[in-house]
Amino acid sequence: MNTTSEKKITSIRLHQDLYLHLKDKAEKSNRSVNNYIETLLLAGSGFLEPNDKTVNAMHEIEDKKQSLDRIKGVEELDKYLSKLKDEL
Repeated sequence: MNTTSEKKITSIRLHQDLYLHLKDKAEKSNRSVNNYIETLLLAGSGFLEPNDKTVNAMHEIEDKKQSLDRIKGVEELDKYLSKLKDEL
């Protein structure tokens, strides 16, 4: 589904106000209207679900009760790296 040749050309009818709303949202997201609508449909329909490898990795993290640390700023990064160094 990554190439243009794999895409099906179709047309849909939308209420004019809805189209203008979608066009505005697309412009704010720096996307084409087509790309914006396709992105909404992919997310809303669950079409892109994680593959088995991704699901297994997610379960592995949950099983080990690991969490991802969010680092804000250079000082926090320095502390985090020092902590990792100490653990080695």
